[in-house]
Amino acid sequence: MMENSTKIILKTVAIILGLGFIYLIRNILALLFIAMIIAAAMDPLVNWFHIKKRIPRYIGVLIIYIFFISIFVALFSFLIPVLSGQFKEFLGNIPAYLEKANEFLERSYFFGEPHNLGLDLRKIGENLSNFSSNIFSTTIELFTGLVSFIIVLFMAFYMSVQKDTMENFLKSLTPEKYKPRAIKIAREIKSRIGYWMIGQLALMSVIFILNFIVLYSLGVPYALVIAFVGGLLEIVPYIGSIISTFVAVFVTLLVSPIKAVFVLLLYIVIQQAEGNIIFPQIMKKAVGLNPLAVILAMLVGLRIAGVIGAILALPATIVVGLVVDELRRKKIEA
Repeated sequence: MMENSTKIILKTVAIILGLGFIYLIRNILALLFIAMIIAAAMDPLVNWFHIKKRIPRYIGVLIIYIFFISIFVALFSFLIPVLSGQFKEFLGNIPAYLEKANEFLERSYFFGEPHNLGLDLRKIGENLSNFSSNIFSTTIELFTGLVSFIIVLFMAFYMSVQKDTMENFLKSLTPEKYKPRAIKIAREIKSRIGYWMIGQLALMSVIFILNFIVLYSLGVPYALVIAFVGGLLEIVPYIGSIISTFVAVFVTLLVSPIKAVFVLLLYIVIQQAEGNIIFPQIMKKAVGLNPLAVILAMLVGLRIAGVIGAILALPATIVVGLVVDELRRKKIEA
């Protein structure tokens, strides 16, 4: 009896220590997970090069890397000058925009009575000054992010060059009698995550184009910047589209309240189309998840690993869902 109690205590302590260790290295695990997502997305194309064209896997991966890097370089060589110019102009006009927003809030009427809702421009100015003083630390963070991105690309390259890396990794950690099931789960995870990655990129591109068409057609200033930010924010489910809508409406409101109403209505139309048509069609190859489960997973990811955790919440939920389904299926079969 005493021995059993001791074993239970030791196992509990080991589990707590293991969870604590995982929490400490959560950023490293996040980078590994991102590399797995990239490798899973490239896997069908790498296999096509290897099987259909008889091209070695490492050359196939290099071709994919060179192709996408060339696209990004060409795209950003066009977008960065425009984005940079619009962003500088926007920063230069911030004081005028804040003054307009201040006047609007001070004159706001609720139930026929004015309310003093003016902005404290001095505090906003102090915050902008603090932001300027933190440019060095921001530069360090950007450099760290660039190094992390390069490491992720190297890990993804290794995973793609070595065939069935995920399957072999799980096989090495799984008891002999569970190896077939572990390989099955690994292949399903790789397939679903790959489809999610491709679908997410397609979704971000579609939303960017639609947002830009709306803003540009209405003559909203900084249309390219706002649409670009909106496309990037699509990587955060549900919350990202709300934030991008707020940014677009706020900037337009400072120029023309009437245009702001049209922007709000058209953004709502885009969000409805995204939720009912675009997102289901693009993500139908991945997995259908309950919206509440996605939001809860995103909040947990945000709490554990910040923005990266929120971004990785959906693919992590896909993985957990597949594992749970497989365990449930095993229990039913037993």
